[in-house]
Amino acid sequence: MKKTTQATFGIIGAALLGGATTASAEVEAMIGDSVTGEISTGWDSQYFFRGLWFGDETAWTNVEFSKELATNLTGSVNLFYTEVLDNGAGAFAYSEANVGAALSYDAGFGTFDLGLLHYRFFDGFGGSTAGVKGALANANEDATELSLTYSQDIAWGVSASLMYAYDFRIDGQYAEFGLSKSWQLNDCVGLDLSVSTGYSLDDYYAANLGAGAEDDDFTHVLVSLALPVALTETSTLTPHVTANFSQDAREATNNANGQDDTEVYFGASFAVSF
Repeated sequence: MKKTTQATFGIIGAALLGGATTASAEVEAMIGDSVTGEISTGWDSQYFFRGLWFGDETAWTNVEFSKELATNLTGSVNLFYTEVLDNGAGAFAYSEANVGAALSYDAGFGTFDLGLLHYRFFDGFGGSTAGVKGALANANEDATELSLTYSQDIAWGVSASLMYAYDFRIDGQYAEFGLSKSWQLNDCVGLDLSVSTGYSLDDYYAANLGAGAEDDDFTHVLVSLALPVALTETSTLTPHVTANFSQDAREATNNANGQDDTEVYFGASFAVSF
């Protein structure tokens, strides 16, 4: 891991752990109580995005700000950065930053979210080895997508969501359906279960499966179990274990990168809200 990035994550982690409540109060004092948000940082043993493997042992940080713009309408801005930790001289390297904005409308029966997100891939979309960018997706260095998500509570505490995304860089489309349910085990500890599956449209970053094969197919099934632990009124520590089941549109690419069709990984995050 680059020393500068390691130091950044170390400082963020120490600051959050050392004074979560104080930090939350200071941020709120600076930006006002009409703006809410969350600062989080974490580590994962593997990084899968929409069923596609990007690297092992990744550290990340995320900052989100939200503000109510009108009745039932909220605007938000999101900043995200992640980097593969094991990227010494001659090793595989991958790092990514996202900048996004979204509008969320609560219609009563459900919620609609319209988002615009720009991705920046500092080592190329497929990462690099010894400084040489891979051929995956022509070593794209950036991408921009527009997405629309609908979510609602359906029954027995289960929430459902349906998302559609269009990638301007590759003229590709992606759809994802998810279900989630949460339980409160006691005053401080919860249990979150989520299941999702994705579908590639117009060869959405999908490997060719052979002569005459179609890349428009299911990408993955993701099952995740998380245990959020409330440390203070504004800070939460959340360990998780997750299984990624590669489907037809992801198996070839993931296998080529040394990943099995089923990969179980784990990690933890720490978040402070304000």
